[in-house]
Amino acid sequence: MDPDSQLTPTPPDDETPALLDEQAVQAPKWEEREAWQALDDLDASPILVPASEWPAGAEGLDRPGLFAFWVDEAGAADLSRGLDLPLEAGRIWVGQAGATRWPSGRANSDTLGDRIARTHLQGRVRSSTLRLTLAGILFAQLELVVQASALLQASAEQDLSDWMSAHLSIAVHPHDDRDTLAGLEQAVAQRLEPPLNIEDYLPATSARQSVIALRRRISREG
Repeated sequence: MDPDSQLTPTPPDDETPALLDEQAVQAPKWEEREAWQALDDLDASPILVPASEWPAGAEGLDRPGLFAFWVDEAGAADLSRGLDLPLEAGRIWVGQAGATRWPSGRANSDTLGDRIARTHLQGRVRSSTLRLTLAGILFAQLELVVQASALLQASAEQDLSDWMSAHLSIAVHPHDDRDTLAGLEQAVAQRLEPPLNIEDYLPATSARQSVIALRRRISREG
């Protein structure tokens, strides 16, 4: 998921909380048919592109939208070992690219192509919640080395990228209404319950509790 969706925005120095309350507006509502379309693209009938071939034939990457990461059998076995819990091959994580940030209404110009490639597949754990989660789970197996709090050594980031390239695939669902995208993401995540998403609106499963604990050790190692 987008790191910004899990953090409370910090107002600029010249904006008081009172002013923010006055300026805050409620996010517009997505439509039910849009949720079903997203569920079809991300879960029921996904067009999966292997991370090793990304972006291959993926369409709509210059648009905002939702995406899902899927893991293969060997990757699921690695994650199960790291979690010390069973995890099946399939869809493990859902995120968004380009959603307006609410309640501030701050615009977000991200696209699916940029978010998936730059932030997740080729990024760093500090900017990618997915990479941070995977690094926590695979920390021992990949022998990752932490340089500082939530900062892996460059070679460790590359090892993590290589694992993702070997074991993950991606499905996308373009959604052009940036204002309703965050709400749509939440609705889709609540229905699919991807095991590695840890947002507070999802049930506190054993896997999610384990993910939270394993992510913390990346910071402690620094």
